[in-house]
Amino acid sequence: MNKYSAFNGLNTAEKAELIEQINAKEKLYEKGRRIFTLTSESDETGILIQGLAYLVSINNYGEENILEYYSPGNIFGSYFSPDTNVNLYAITAKKDCNILVFKNTNIVSNVNSVNKYHIKFINNVITSASRKSQIHIDILSQRTIRKKLLTYLSYLSENEGTRTLTLPIPLSDLADYICVDRSAMMREIRKMNNESIITSKGKVISIL
Repeated sequence: MNKYSAFNGLNTAEKAELIEQINAKEKLYEKGRRIFTLTSESDETGILIQGLAYLVSINNYGEENILEYYSPGNIFGSYFSPDTNVNLYAITAKKDCNILVFKNTNIVSNVNSVNKYHIKFINNVITSASRKSQIHIDILSQRTIRKKLLTYLSYLSENEGTRTLTLPIPLSDLADYICVDRSAMMREIRKMNNESIITSKGKVISIL
């Protein structure tokens, strides 16, 4: 489970009671399906249980750009997206996804039901969303492709607790995520291999 999961610190019984309290429903989305279209009126939030999902921006030509990706435990929805009054954003299923979906208002609709693990859940939600944004900003602020890659791999290693990593997204999508040309990124990865900074085979990368 992701280090910054919405359910960190909750045992099985607490998690089950919380899901009932916020009236979260489990939904399945096949690969390629649109999960949410994000608007200012959106009132749904999702927690990814299994699969892989992308936050994408959609331009006037219908082209999509990857702004963020979500692993199991991550939370997404209109509350955690860029300004929906400026551009069109959507959550799409990159793989088959199992998602808990609930209304935003359900988190605080019944104040009397709020308890210590409910508060823990809210803290996790805020921390998880904030952490992902901070990480992506840090990656994009790096000035070279190499620094962007190493910053991304460093965060991934910290989260997974290992220096041998299986990338959660395809390399072509990684280039989109860190906003670089794919061919230039692949050349840099080959250089880093030759300089014994990393070893890589497909999506498996070891930091040396």
